[in-house]
Amino acid sequence: MAKGQHTAKNIGRNTKNLLNYPRAGVSGWTRFLPSIRVLVVGGLSLVIALCVAFAVGYAATDIPEPNLEATGQTSTIYYSDGKTPIGQYKVEDRKSVEIDEISEPMQKAAIAAEDTSFYENRGISIKGLSRAVVGVATNQYAGGGSTITQQYVKNFYLTNEHSLDRKIKEMFISLKIDQQQSKDEILANYLNTIYLGRRSYGVEVAAQNYFDKPASELDVSESALLAAMIQRPGAADPSDNPEMYEDRFNYVVENMVDEGFITEEQAAKVEMPEVRKQNKESSLSGQKGYMWDFVRREALRKLDIDEAQLDRGGYNIVTTFDKDRMKAAEKAIKTLPQDQPEGMQAGLVSIDPDDGGIEAFYGGKNYLDQAFNASTQSHVQAGSTFKPFALVAGLENGVRLTDSYPGASPTTLNNDGTPWTVNNFGGSSYGPVSLLKATQSSINTAYAALNVQVGPDKTVDVAERAGLSENCTDKEMKAGDTGGCSIGLTPNPSNVLGTPSVKPIDMASAYATFAANGVHHETHSIKKVTKGAEDEEVYKAETKGKRVFDKAVGAETSYALSQVVQGGSGSYAQNLGRPAAGKTGTTNENKAAWFSGYTPNLATSVVLYREVDGKSVSIGSFGGRGEVTGGSFPVQVWTDYMQTALQGEKVEQFPARGELPEKPKPKNSNPAPAPKPEPKAPSGSNDGSDGDEEKEEPKAPIETPKDDENKDKDSDGDEKGKEEGSKDGSDEGSKDSDGSADGSKDDPPKDDPPKDDPPKDDPPKDDPPKEDPPGDGTEGGLPIEPPKSPGENG
Repeated sequence: MAKGQHTAKNIGRNTKNLLNYPRAGVSGWTRFLPSIRVLVVGGLSLVIALCVAFAVGYAATDIPEPNLEATGQTSTIYYSDGKTPIGQYKVEDRKSVEIDEISEPMQKAAIAAEDTSFYENRGISIKGLSRAVVGVATNQYAGGGSTITQQYVKNFYLTNEHSLDRKIKEMFISLKIDQQQSKDEILANYLNTIYLGRRSYGVEVAAQNYFDKPASELDVSESALLAAMIQRPGAADPSDNPEMYEDRFNYVVENMVDEGFITEEQAAKVEMPEVRKQNKESSLSGQKGYMWDFVRREALRKLDIDEAQLDRGGYNIVTTFDKDRMKAAEKAIKTLPQDQPEGMQAGLVSIDPDDGGIEAFYGGKNYLDQAFNASTQSHVQAGSTFKPFALVAGLENGVRLTDSYPGASPTTLNNDGTPWTVNNFGGSSYGPVSLLKATQSSINTAYAALNVQVGPDKTVDVAERAGLSENCTDKEMKAGDTGGCSIGLTPNPSNVLGTPSVKPIDMASAYATFAANGVHHETHSIKKVTKGAEDEEVYKAETKGKRVFDKAVGAETSYALSQVVQGGSGSYAQNLGRPAAGKTGTTNENKAAWFSGYTPNLATSVVLYREVDGKSVSIGSFGGRGEVTGGSFPVQVWTDYMQTALQGEKVEQFPARGELPEKPKPKNSNPAPAPKPEPKAPSGSNDGSDGDEEKEEPKAPIETPKDDENKDKDSDGDEKGKEEGSKDGSDEGSKDSDGSADGSKDDPPKDDPPKDDPPKDDPPKDDPPKEDPPGDGTEGGLPIEPPKSPGENG
């Protein structure tokens, strides 16, 4: 090779570009690895770019005006007319104070809890911001990590929105605030804006509400508790559940020691402070407080906001509550006799079947005395009000009202190969009965056979489709978090006898589905929500229903339940003077009594039960009755309320019966026995008809069953001890093959009315008869736990 050529080649190899990339003098793939020069130049370029972006962002970000929530606009709830206020969600006595009006322990406790580097940082936490960016990017934002300055900026100038844009704004504003305000000013502003529960904004109001003293007098333990509440102010009220804050309280005290704010000796003496009970506004007395609380819970869910935003957001909430019907509900409950035993509770829920809106409810005598809502939060065994779910399940699967079932008591049924003995209430025994008769007289044995035939799982399915909450999970039961579920709603054969414990609001929702002829609407109390001076609509209730039952099934169900009113245990409801249907229910040991009923335009459930020291106990005798049954006070309260609520409303008829779905009928392993010649009703039976008459019934009767054939059966001797209970006031439930009680209980059938009942064509118009109206078949008690096994009361 020529010397000139060799020199030129070497010059080409040794000539390096600015970055020396790919790397000269290195062979193979390693020549593409970045050199030190590349890393240094690249790093410096990135730093310069970030600095430029930061400078531009800092310069472009202005400190905004305080947000709407920070200015504390009151939210108002209204009756369904949209004009009459029920109550308000608002900031209670917001009062800002200077830093020297906040005790030093409170200042130190806040720093120990939220930002130990407060006096050293420049308003932001790089670590916290980095974690927030990653959390937003992965949709796993967990909050926390912000400085006190950042939290103040978020509360006062921004929102709780979980977005990268909000975090960037928060960072720049925090930097500017840190430059413009002193640390003492920032700390004071922060402590004046934080939410601390009990609708308290700012440490001054919180100090008054929790400890009845100004913030300047807060000691170490009181300060540590308030600081512990900053993170989760709505988790619980410390006067009721101090354990909810115990771990965080200890964390704050330990940090105060670590930061040198208090000594180890001082910390050893710090204990959870005594907290005063919450003072409730007199404006929440009576039923208003129950509406206020129920709507508040629903608003937080539907609007997806926290308590602070609701209290400061300036929302206008129009509810479904009808002012006149709320008064009618309270008035109807007040007609109950006043000699009520200790622990007596009454619930009433009324729902519009056309849209699922709650028209009225009765939560208790006074929200200020008892915040627990008997209509929306209690769980009460359903008794015979549960039987219609099995009825629907049967109609959906080929069963007809004319089908015959065993009515004798006791009857031993074949439950998938296992003997199951069921009794009717009081031992009342019948011959073979049609399903219509079994519904009208609430015959346990017949309905138990029906449930075995169609399957308890199908009965549960119908109940849930109609509106009952699903069964509580083991986790919910263990945690006591049963507000959104039913207890014991399991597919066991005795569920038809009413062993599940359900909320009255859910039962009203289910019967509203019957009233809507098989269309279910979500139960709700909020009609719409607007915000701001211009009433911008931010929420509107979904009122479109979902068909869950066939139309003909719905019509057949209403026909059968209307016979309960026309000639069965709910006959007092004839006083309503318009078409009505429903079902009574009285639980074992007389622990609860129900009437759930409806017209085509309104569904209402009424329940009476009794609890003493948190345990279900027998209602016992009161109001001149030896025993309270579903066919007594509950149906009377229901009728009284419905008469007022429906005044002026158009009288509507139930849908005409139609062609039921053709489905293969499940095999009935418990057919009604062939009737004996000339069977005679046993003593105490109210049937008044022999088995042949039931057997020969060609189809479900269209006319109301008559009872004049039994007029000669009335006698003073027969009536004593027959008020939905035995003579000694005890209840007799059906028993499983192992002898365990299934909680079943049945009222005397309709055909043998009390001595002083008027004829059926002239129902009582004024006071109800002193004796109980005919009763129903009922079962169960009022357990907190679900039934232990099929047939047990739990």
